[in-house]
Amino acid sequence: MKIEKKDLNALTAELTIVIEKDDYLSDFNQQIKTYQQKSAMKGFRKGKTPIGLVKKMYGSAALQESVSKILSNKINEIISGEEYQIIGEPLFLDEDNLPTIDYTDPQDYSYRFEIGLEPEFDVQGASETDTYSQYKVDISDEMIDEEVAEMCKKFGNQIEVDDTIVENDVVYVKVSELEGKNIKEGGVESEFSFNIDKVEEAYQESILKMKKGDSFDMNIFKFEKDLPEDNVYKYLLKIDKPAEEDAQISEMFKAEITKVVRNEPSEFNQELFDKYFGKDAVKSEDEAREKIKSFIDDYFTTETVNYLNREIMEALVAKNQFDLPEGFIKKWINKEKEMPEDQFENFIKEMKWRVIKKKLVKQFEVNVEEQEILNYFVNMIRNYSPYIDEATLKNTAFSLMKNREQVNSAIEAVSSGKLFDEVRKVVKIESEDIDKDGFTEKVKEINKRMQ
Repeated sequence: MKIEKKDLNALTAELTIVIEKDDYLSDFNQQIKTYQQKSAMKGFRKGKTPIGLVKKMYGSAALQESVSKILSNKINEIISGEEYQIIGEPLFLDEDNLPTIDYTDPQDYSYRFEIGLEPEFDVQGASETDTYSQYKVDISDEMIDEEVAEMCKKFGNQIEVDDTIVENDVVYVKVSELEGKNIKEGGVESEFSFNIDKVEEAYQESILKMKKGDSFDMNIFKFEKDLPEDNVYKYLLKIDKPAEEDAQISEMFKAEITKVVRNEPSEFNQELFDKYFGKDAVKSEDEAREKIKSFIDDYFTTETVNYLNREIMEALVAKNQFDLPEGFIKKWINKEKEMPEDQFENFIKEMKWRVIKKKLVKQFEVNVEEQEILNYFVNMIRNYSPYIDEATLKNTAFSLMKNREQVNSAIEAVSSGKLFDEVRKVVKIESEDIDKDGFTEKVKEINKRMQ
């Protein structure tokens, strides 16, 4: 096999791949033997069809398969290899002028591809002379109080109440379709529950003055916030949506409050500590609050590291200005369907980060082991299904390991985490104090910038 590279400009080139006879004849002959062994033609015992007849029947297809397989393997090697440092995938230039493949006259076959090339540069922003700030969130007594309240609420008891409805109550209603101001005879009836904060504000004020046994009129389709019409039928009215030619139901319904359920928070005591932290893990309110403070601190330490990683990424993109072969990239990504211009701009930004990251991964010698990929899938599955049994967990993880796209995503995630770990070891990091609200605003700002 021969490969010739001709530079078109600084960032694109033309590759000509020549597949020679010696590259494919062995595989071709093996395929013909396989066809012969499977052949069962009239007049011949199975596997004894003359080789010349087998070639006549299957030769062209077998030769095309052999050549295509070698070409495909070489293209994949070029994409994943380091020799050409390509961006995207090679674009085949001879789709309308394919070489004629004839098993009776085997030749050397040439295929031309256009490739985009990564620019040459040394990454700036990830050395001992670069300084970044990591925020340290002050864990206030108010934050601990909020977590204590949530903890007591989580382990509280659900009780029915007859007094006036308050926020966070769950309200149960029976609704009946109206015809004018009266309940429609034979109309739709249903029962459902709702949380006050899910209800449109137009209804909240009046409902918060009511109690069990009271009634009010509602537009069923404008009652819960952002609830699609199909879900109104499915979850509130619990009927199929009527076809256009059928009689349509009224928008207006009378709702009778049949039950009000309130969460009665648990007391902040030893019984709660045992449920939340484990038996005898803490033995006083002070110990519990200190434990909660450490949980909150661990959480924000992780979040501030994540924020720092994103700031480093932003800085690296800003400090390393270089061109990409945008003309080539446009042809590559628009081959199947044209990408809108605003999406293309974001795609180029993402491609620039990939180029920088690839160079840093090589610089810091970041490798991803198979066990790390498996651990990534295990943790991902547990996050979605905390109570999954071990057998199902393992089977699901191993199934994901067989999916090339999923594995590539896992490698991307794991390598990014390991890369930022390495970068943070090298650069200078200064600590900067901040309160919870200030950090929350910082996160909102960076999320907005990175959209």
